[in-house]
Amino acid sequence: MAFQDLLDQVGGWGRFHTLQVVFYSILNLIVYPHVLLESFTAIVPGHRCWVHILDNDTVSANSTGILNQDALLRISIPLDSNLRPDKCHRFLHLQWGLLHLNGTFPNTNELDTEPCVDGWVYDQSFFLSTIVTEWDLVCESQSLKSVTKFLFMAGMLVGNIIFGHLSDRWLMESARWLIMTNKPEEALKALRKAALWNGRKNVGDTLTIEVLRSSMQEELEAAQKKISLRDIFRMPTLRRRICLMSFV
Repeated sequence: MAFQDLLDQVGGWGRFHTLQVVFYSILNLIVYPHVLLESFTAIVPGHRCWVHILDNDTVSANSTGILNQDALLRISIPLDSNLRPDKCHRFLHLQWGLLHLNGTFPNTNELDTEPCVDGWVYDQSFFLSTIVTEWDLVCESQSLKSVTKFLFMAGMLVGNIIFGHLSDRWLMESARWLIMTNKPEEALKALRKAALWNGRKNVGDTLTIEVLRSSMQEELEAAQKKISLRDIFRMPTLRRRICLMSFV
């Protein structure tokens, strides 16, 4: 009797397998969204340097009431190559002379600038907070954003190795694997449990060590045969599963 016949006897695709798939799906719903979550939590919003005259509420309210925000931005932040406020630099000193240039865009490359030593102001139109805004992963620190993804994937790798080993050692193993590793008593217990969950307790009681040893002999003989890629597609069930997994 082949192992597949044993599975059919204990219920095939019954309640036992259904509960396993449901439990596995719940775990996937919890874990795998975190892989895609970085597309939202690590987004880089629009930003510019924090400047005292613009972003200090006290100064803005008391000293610059006659100037609008665009004017204050013009004298505080240089323009980049796209004629937009630079994201990583600000003027070392306020350039009041730029207020008298009506609609023109002067060359500000010759003016003294400095990095955003006081931090950044971020556009919160879409996201109030991301890991980029929390840790200022912009400009010189922009490369650190890739480190967060690397650390996450490294954690998954280490976790799979450690918890995979722990699950093999402490959690339930498959009946087929127990048969292949010459553990018929444990395999018999697992198959009887599956039969009980599938409502086939009587069938489970008829399973014996002799039946498992016969199945084990067939499995060992099949494992010793050399199988090529062509042989995989000769098996209807395996061929169907491979085709389905290729399209999923």
